[in-house]
Amino acid sequence: MRGAGFLSSASNQPTTDPHSFLKYLFTFFCALLFTSGTALAATATNTGVSAQAIPPAAVKYAKGLLWKIEAPGAKSNYLFGTIHSDDRRVTALPEPVIKALDASNRFTMEAIIDGEGLVYMAEAMYFSDDRTLEQVVGKKLYAESVKILAARGIPTLSVEKQKPWAVMMALSMPPPKTGEYLDLILQERATRQNKPVSGLETIQEQLAVFDELPLPDQVALLKETVQEQDAFEKDLEEMIRAYLARDIAALAEAGTKHKPDNDRLYRSVMDRLLTRRNARMAARLGPILKDGGAFVAVGAAHLPGESGLLNLLAKAGYRVTPVY
Repeated sequence: MRGAGFLSSASNQPTTDPHSFLKYLFTFFCALLFTSGTALAATATNTGVSAQAIPPAAVKYAKGLLWKIEAPGAKSNYLFGTIHSDDRRVTALPEPVIKALDASNRFTMEAIIDGEGLVYMAEAMYFSDDRTLEQVVGKKLYAESVKILAARGIPTLSVEKQKPWAVMMALSMPPPKTGEYLDLILQERATRQNKPVSGLETIQEQLAVFDELPLPDQVALLKETVQEQDAFEKDLEEMIRAYLARDIAALAEAGTKHKPDNDRLYRSVMDRLLTRRNARMAARLGPILKDGGAFVAVGAAHLPGESGLLNLLAKAGYRVTPVY
């Protein structure tokens, strides 16, 4: 991460080694998938009420990361919930996951990172007019954001031209350990086995979740993220432990600690981040699952609850069975 360059607002060229900038964008993309603690509050979004009011046992499909999805007359499919992390405890693939992936005919994940997507991402992160981050968020929040970025070793070059959501995303990235994120490990394994690899969404669609938010909402999210920095490491560890225990309900409950004070903003972001995307992904999974033999990997927050993928697929007539 150290030394990775941002695109220069003046020249629109990388400020340092382009390979370094690409490495940053790969990490940034994983942060998009991981972001933020609110993304793990699936229970609250999927039921439309406060997550704290729902006993974990009452959440639909609350336990399990690997699920068999069966359609009549087709080979079994598998849906695996990931946590977008490079923590070695997470990236050590369990045997049931390896067995299911290796036996599959194709691999599908949330989105595929390609050159076109990276270019779009690099452009979308920055204001294209005369606005600056300091003008939009104010001197105090700007100074606090830059200070935290620098303290965590995150590049600050050209940060003055970044949009609030982009800085919020950077502050939501778990500190990289190996750079080998779980989702990318799964993708690479499938590629080595010559399986067709595809994405359920485009990078453009994923970026739109935050890029299309009104600026005041982006500023509010950045402010909340700055305020939560002191508890970041502790809460991240709690989420990882819940994930390792395959306890999706507990994972969602841990995520509610990052719920913004603004209830309207919280519901709006969660609707965009999970509910709408779950419906879109479920629809796009239809032809894939009917063909059979697919291994699908998406963030674990997309699995549980009334409007989670597992329930949506069950309602569509698929047989949903926990495996691991």
